Formats: sequence, structure tokens, C-alpha cells
Amino acid sequence: MRNLFILMFMLAATVFVGIFVIVVVTTPALYDKGMSALPVAAGIGTALAVPVAWLVARAISRASQPGR
Repeated sequence: MRNLFILMFMLAATVFVGIFVIVVVTTPALYDKGMSALPVAAGIGTALAVPVAWLVARAISRASQPGR
């Protein structure tokens, strides 16, 4: 399950970081503070990706077990 978690984390982190960075870049109020807001957005996206990747990997692992 560890390898599956790593793969799901790479996918989820890319998606969440991308979403939050786009929000920072396209929001005029945040655009002026981009140098400090972009790392925060990337950190939040990465932190959010960890539990999502774990849940998805666990669901895939359980669904692929024989006898279920």
C-alpha cells in the first residue's frame, strides 16, 4: 500500500497545489502578496494531499483485495 500511497500523493499534491496557486495568481487581493502567498498555498496544497492520498490508496487497496 505504501507504493500506491506515494503514487496517489504525487497526483493529489500536483492537483491541490495547482489549484491553490491558480487561486493566488488570479485573485487580485492575493496577487500583490504573491511572494509570500505562493509558498503558503503550495504548503496547504501539499498538506491537504496527504490525507486524501491515504484515503484513496486505502480504498483502492481494499477494493482490489480478493474476496471482497
